[in-house]
Amino acid sequence: MGVSAIGARPKSEIIATVRSAIARGANFFDLAGGHAAIFPAYGKALQGLREKVYLQVHFGADYTSGEYGWTTELKKIQAAVKWQLDNLQTDYIDFGFIHCLDEDKDLDAYQKNGVLDDVLELKRRGMIRHIGLTNHALSVAQDCIDSGLYETLQFPLSYLPGPQELALVEG
Repeated sequence: MGVSAIGARPKSEIIATVRSAIARGANFFDLAGGHAAIFPAYGKALQGLREKVYLQVHFGADYTSGEYGWTTELKKIQAAVKWQLDNLQTDYIDFGFIHCLDEDKDLDAYQKNGVLDDVLELKRRGMIRHIGLTNHALSVAQDCIDSGLYETLQFPLSYLPGPQELALVEG
């Protein structure tokens, strides 16, 4: 379950929705979204249920200001991840994703700033169970996959109609 749409809802509704989803068998929650409010709500919703779910936290997504932000700076990422874990009331991440790794310069910045080394160290210590990445550019995704570092990839699939389908829609 993603969180983008639910983040604008009242905390009580987020908690009820998450608990209802778990009761119906949902067990994977991607926590990249535009709202910081989801983190304390999920923390409350997951009390007593944490072992039943997998959480995907994004390294580079920063909600500490109350709004979504993106950074490749190690200290900001460390603070953002700590903030997320504190609000989620957990001490481990099932899927630690490098966030929006879309251009070679992004990969270079994550490496140069020590973010990848930090993620690997957190995995070594058991705080991250699996390493992945979010990406919107096939060429960079392929390079990352070829590196062998990432265990999973989140890549958007958007259907763009071709001329024939577009003509049908317009007609």
